[in-house]
Amino acid sequence: ARREDAPSWLLGYSERPAVHEDIFLLGRLEVYNLAMYFCVMTLTSVGFGDITPIGQAEVTLCCLTMWASSFMWAWVLANMVNIVENAGKYSTYFQQLNDDMNELMEARLLPHTLKMRARK
Repeated sequence: ARREDAPSWLLGYSERPAVHEDIFLLGRLEVYNLAMYFCVMTLTSVGFGDITPIGQAEVTLCCLTMWASSFMWAWVLANMVNIVENAGKYSTYFQQLNDDMNELMEARLLPHTLKMRARK
């Protein structure tokens, strides 16, 4: 049994001024679409702003846009982490090459001036 007077997110959706749908006449797919919209809106931290979709097509488009932008943001963050991680590897490799060069120059007893020129 459905209680029409019980507060819910779906009732809140139908009470918005721009929405002219009777929520009790919506099909299962339409209710699922609205539920997906509210879940995606919450999970992506976009928020429930002043401008919201009205029709089912707009709700679907908003969901797809939020998902796509979330994946793009995750891709950007992953690339930034990769750059920072690789920068550390190359820095370590460069330091290791310098250490090896210094050891070689010490083993060959090269003059100090030549060591300085080789490091440049």
